Amino acid sequence: MMYSKEQAQQLRKDFWASFSNYTIYYSKKIGQPIEWILYKTDIKGLELKFDVEKKVVRVALEINCKNEDQRFNIFVELDKYKSIIETNFAEELIWTDEFILPEGKMVSRIYTEMVGVKFHNRDNWLYIFKFMVENMFILQSNFLDIQPILREKFGK
Repeated sequence: MMYSKEQAQQLRKDFWASFSNYTIYYSKKIGQPIEWILYKTDIKGLELKFDVEKKVVRVALEINCKNEDQRFNIFVELDKYKSIIETNFAEELIWTDEFILPEGKMVSRIYTEMVGVKFHNRDNWLYIFKFMVENMFILQSNFLDIQPILREKFGK
């Protein structure tokens, strides 16, 4: 199904509003509030991200420094804590020091993904939300365990 630009924008808006509601539901389910830190990692160029495309959804720890040496140094430092970062994930995370974003920008990423699920089909949203919330909750918790070390070494 083809969407007009306006329909596609509305679909994305609806998706993120529904995701916000699902996060609230999940918070109640686990008995603690969830506040995603995403861009507020206290390390310049290091962010937690939700990446939703037509047929793939990712939960990622992204290093997007403009300085390539800095990006590589952070990636190498994170690799030292691989066992902590990957704790509680069902499968190993994907580690790539060269991930090309749709706009052509090169970043480094540590991520997990769900492939083949169609974002445009609202019937898939519950599966997507569950994947996103459960995996970001783990990734963020694991990141927070090493954040003080990273902040000391790479600070803002």
